[in-house]
Amino acid sequence: MKMTTEITHRYFEFSPKTGAYYYALIAAGSKQAAIDIYYRDISDRDDELDADCKELTSAEAWDKCKSADDVEGELSIEELLEEFEGNGIILWPLELIQ
Repeated sequence: MKMTTEITHRYFEFSPKTGAYYYALIAAGSKQAAIDIYYRDISDRDDELDADCKELTSAEAWDKCKSADDVEGELSIEELLEEFEGNGIILWPLELIQ
């Protein structure tokens, strides 16, 4: 599998720098869609009202994705690319997994 040259998603990073409690890298069609995914799957809107995000280029998002720790074992480059090119959460806080 190779990385496509057509970018189908925008990438948004949530972190304490943007007012979010938890780190997350989310692929979505819009900033609002990314915020909705963050509140639905990562944090509760009642606990964290002002979470915001920063849009990253696909190159910046890919660098973060490929340098992240893989807690499930070694992912192949094909599996990593498949996750990266999918819509939704790409990276999320380890404490929410355990």
